[in-house]
Amino acid sequence: MIRVTLDKTELSEATCKTLKQLVDTIRSETPGQIQSRYISCINLHRGEMLNEIKETFWATKRPMVVQGLPEFSDIEDTKILLLLLGESIGKCAAYSEYNQSYITDIRPTKQSAEASSGTELLSMHNDLAFATDGCRPAALVLVPHIADNTVPKTLIATTEAIVSALPQDVIDILEQRIFEIRSGAKLLWPCEQIRRISIIDYDAYGVQRLRLNFNNVSPIPTLNPEEANLARHALDQAAQEALLIGRMEGHQILKGEALLIPNDYCLHGRDIYSGDCMDRLLLRSYIMTEEMVKLNHGNTMVSLRL
Repeated sequence: MIRVTLDKTELSEATCKTLKQLVDTIRSETPGQIQSRYISCINLHRGEMLNEIKETFWATKRPMVVQGLPEFSDIEDTKILLLLLGESIGKCAAYSEYNQSYITDIRPTKQSAEASSGTELLSMHNDLAFATDGCRPAALVLVPHIADNTVPKTLIATTEAIVSALPQDVIDILEQRIFEIRSGAKLLWPCEQIRRISIIDYDAYGVQRLRLNFNNVSPIPTLNPEEANLARHALDQAAQEALLIGRMEGHQILKGEALLIPNDYCLHGRDIYSGDCMDRLLLRSYIMTEEMVKLNHGNTMVSLRL
């Protein structure tokens, strides 16, 4: 089995201090606390900061832990730090019919319908896997505002590691466009959308990708019973291997850290909350590449119905 390689970057004390000063500057210039204004101000002041992280992240297409970040007691400052990291590797995106926000807060709560807000195991998946290449998030940035050493691991499994653990006959099935993915029921679309996909495919540069999304993926109905059973078995085997790898290779994100996840090349999930301590607040921003933003005519408030 290929081990997942978590790239780790430790910021210097000088860089950490500069980042903190930059967050303070942006906060002072945006008293209205509007996320789009934070982003505009970030791009006025950021310059070339953290460009080396961007280059490494997209070159390797591997998950990356950034350590040595400044820590803040005020959540607005942590939001600015999150957006600053996002703008350093691409463009922060909001989705018009998803949450209309550049930031999602993830915490254990019964007030949210998001699967990530529960306390049970969060299955391995890509975020918004049903969306097309033109609008699906290219990456996620995760920054904790509240976290200690009792928080569960974020589970990580790269496409390379998952595929290497699968037998060739299963890979052959997953590479066929004999699956369908459903979307829209939770987004209040007028009608549900169904797209035919393969679970394993390749990007424009020939790099392998793997796509899973909870219970939204199933074999197409025109398969005969034997083909459908083989397709379901292949799906189950991919999900099982992803979870096995994710639990071995996951990372517990703590204060002072950020986790960058390449969404097309890496599945993620979350382990079970153990014990009574559930004091965790994680902030997430979706990232598009600059090429994707051009396809959307410069908009970063994006529709998932593209």
